[in-house]
Amino acid sequence: MSRFDQYQHKLSGLAFIIGPLLLIAAALAFLAGIGLSSHGITSWVEGVLMTLAFLLFVPIYLHLARVLGQRAPRLGLVCTVTGLGIGLGMVPASIRLTQAGLDQLGVDVAVFSLQPPGQAILVLWMGLGLLTTILLGVGFLVYGGLPRWTAVLLILAPIIFVMGQGGDESIAAWQVNIIYPLGCALYFAAFAPIGWRYLTQPAGSVAGEVGGDPVAVR
Repeated sequence: MSRFDQYQHKLSGLAFIIGPLLLIAAALAFLAGIGLSSHGITSWVEGVLMTLAFLLFVPIYLHLARVLGQRAPRLGLVCTVTGLGIGLGMVPASIRLTQAGLDQLGVDVAVFSLQPPGQAILVLWMGLGLLTTILLGVGFLVYGGLPRWTAVLLILAPIIFVMGQGGDESIAAWQVNIIYPLGCALYFAAFAPIGWRYLTQPAGSVAGEVGGDPVAVR
């Protein structure tokens, strides 16, 4: 294994840990009221952290799709294509910055209430990206490659995360204060152990990249 492969192995481990940590930090920034918009439903600090988190989620999803593809090639290919949609999570995340810019200009508009042309296409693929997390979880449950508890967390994380989101003042307080950070924490619980293994073990010793030999490790 080349030095580049070894470094890439470590960088993958960092992405698995830092990505969900940034998502948790984004939720905490919003809950702490740091950088809140005039409407009180977004935070530009949350937007910055969330955008960076979803950026790091792209290589995470591509990596997991490749690992699953070693056991289920067709499903792995599907997850590779749909998993790219997770990167579009950067769009609603960065819109929080747009909201802050409008506030500075004194424009009283809730950005999430707008429906610009072409938005449906981006929302659809972003939804496929979130669905990919569930597909990966189901795939690892069926074909192995990750511990069962990690696969279950992959199924639960996007569901809980979406439940905690809302684009207007009607979102319930319990969704924001409990469900939103819980969804972020589930992503961390699913991804961080994988990243830690990559950081602490030599690349050549992580057989099958994550789950060992072709027989699932439970």
